[in-house]
Amino acid sequence: MIKAYYFMKPIYGLVQIHTKSIKTVIALLCLVFFQSIYAYDYNLPDLGTPSDAVMSPVKEKEIRDQIVQQIYEYNLVMSDPVVMSYIEQIGFRLAANSEKPSSSFDFFMINDNTVNASAYPGGLIIVHSGLFLRTENESELAGVIAHEIAHATQRHISRFYADAKKNTLPTILGMLGAIAASQSSNSGDAPIAILAATTAMQQQAMINYTRSNEYEADRVGINTLINAEFNPNGMAGFFEKLMRETPIDERYQMPEYNRTHPLSINRVSEAKNRAQNIQNKDFHESDLYPFLKERVRVLTKNTEIDSLSYYQKLFKEKLSADITNAEKYGYALSLYNSSDFDSALKIINQTKPTAQTKLLVAVLKAQIICELDFQSGRKQFEELYKFYPESPVVMESYIQSLSRNGSFPSREKARILARKLVLLFPENANYYSLLAISNQNLGKSIEANEALAMKEHIVNNNYRAVRILKNILKEELDYYQRAKIESKITQYEALITHSERDREIQQERESRRRN
Repeated sequence: MIKAYYFMKPIYGLVQIHTKSIKTVIALLCLVFFQSIYAYDYNLPDLGTPSDAVMSPVKEKEIRDQIVQQIYEYNLVMSDPVVMSYIEQIGFRLAANSEKPSSSFDFFMINDNTVNASAYPGGLIIVHSGLFLRTENESELAGVIAHEIAHATQRHISRFYADAKKNTLPTILGMLGAIAASQSSNSGDAPIAILAATTAMQQQAMINYTRSNEYEADRVGINTLINAEFNPNGMAGFFEKLMRETPIDERYQMPEYNRTHPLSINRVSEAKNRAQNIQNKDFHESDLYPFLKERVRVLTKNTEIDSLSYYQKLFKEKLSADITNAEKYGYALSLYNSSDFDSALKIINQTKPTAQTKLLVAVLKAQIICELDFQSGRKQFEELYKFYPESPVVMESYIQSLSRNGSFPSREKARILARKLVLLFPENANYYSLLAISNQNLGKSIEANEALAMKEHIVNNNYRAVRILKNILKEELDYYQRAKIESKITQYEALITHSERDREIQQERESRRRN
């Protein structure tokens, strides 16, 4: 499980995401996969007979692992450490106050502009960035996550998958691939992919949650919100907002969350009544929410308007006194990502952070200064690193700036920090990607490929990890290097599932056929 890194303990920082372009071939592969789910036997886990009440933890983990594998495969995970830590902070705070606080959960945000969130077997909760942007306060966001946690703790998800058997997982994997394809801005397959995603969502909506499950998840989720000291009106308020956006004529587009979690007037009213019956309760929200919302706005793909244009329009239309510090932070980040470093520095200097957001602003400022005057920026990072020596956000941001500098000492320092990151957080796949890049920048191809293999192993793609390791064996290795690689191959081969092997073989066949 990924550890929670609470922002109340100032160990975080900030990083610029470097996402790969999603190639058209992935879109085509996904659609072939999606369309052939009934024609090809993927040897999915046997989910038991209809008499089974729920599936076993082993089977839950198999499904969870495949979904996690795919969201990494399609580069959908919003791997920014600030965003990841914040979502985990809220998720684990809620999970610890749920009906089953000892249950295991993993929380991810995927880079997708649709308004949706879902729970999956094995305690996997996925929130779409578009849903975050639609919320108006931290309790609304927490309300959605609490609702999904309730689906998991009440075993709604396991029962659904046990009943649905083999049909559902390929549908979900196809949906994830379609989302990835729709993010390829130059892909002519995007409309087809979006259609596939919508079809998948509609199928999921028909079989995913019964109305009784939704009512129960509302009730249990509101109790979780209260226990975690979030405002319970957050859930009711957000559902009411989505309810108002649901068209009477279903031919018109509705928020995806409404498709997968059918809302009704009675359901919204009951949620509001439960929340309003709570009196004399203290609620606690962090100052981070508005800053994180602006950060997610900048990092989210396929929005109706690009973030830079959004902020330029906002700053023209608003009086300067009405512009919030969070909006200034978002504008500075957008300018930084657009390489307008002088303007970014001007805006970030106008941003007045609170105690909770001070580090967030300081790291972005250091990143900007690094681009204008590397030595001055490096001094700022060294000061931050001195005070926050185990902050993944400080380290990752510093690594990015060091790597861009290009000098050997800077790249060597980046590799040292990347090695420390993977030692501190050995279950974070993104840090192994950083380590791989840092090694490659120094010409250390063997170490780079070892890090890539470890990343694939962490995201449950052991077949691919073994393939990388076998390629390393073709290099000139000493006795100890070869023994280490062979040992890992033996370890990972034992973990390859039938479904993983079949899927990889099928993808290789499709790739060869297209080439």
